[in-house]
Amino acid sequence: MGYYTPGGSMSNTQAGTSGGGLASLNFTSQPNTALLVTSQKAKNSSLLGNMAGKTITATFTVNGTDAFTYYGQPDACNTPASARLYFETSNGGGFDYTHYWWSNPASAVLANGTLSVSATVDPASWSDWNGQSGTSVPAGFAAAASNVTTIGLSFGGGCFFENGVGTANGMGGLVLDSYTAN
Repeated sequence: MGYYTPGGSMSNTQAGTSGGGLASLNFTSQPNTALLVTSQKAKNSSLLGNMAGKTITATFTVNGTDAFTYYGQPDACNTPASARLYFETSNGGGFDYTHYWWSNPASAVLANGTLSVSATVDPASWSDWNGQSGTSVPAGFAAAASNVTTIGLSFGGGCFFENGVGTANGMGGLVLDSYTAN
């Protein structure tokens, strides 16, 4: 799980497993919840490695609040707080925008209930760190999709896909019911 700290850096912590799902998290009153991801190949071998052409689907349940906020709200894009599929590849050769990918346009507006997001890992369905479609940077997309090292959900709103969300009253949670790649 990734939370933004007041200084703007990412603080990672292990997600809980309460609620009968694969993982769970509680939202805070600050718009700082940014990621729910895994990089554990031993537990999730079907979710890491070559994902090219696979369809990724996440189903999750949100409960306890309908009043979500996002960091930087309001902004010019005025898109509500939402969840998207996310993956990244290794930064072993140094940082590159094409190491980080978000499903686009596939997303789910955060609200109470059971929600689902699904996208095929093809260039037209994903945007990189710099907002470029995979069709604009096909070599970068192909390299990342063929060597996924971290995968999960991101939380954001407005003009950004991972700027962090929270709830108006600091209540509410999310249970990841399933996350598959076929």
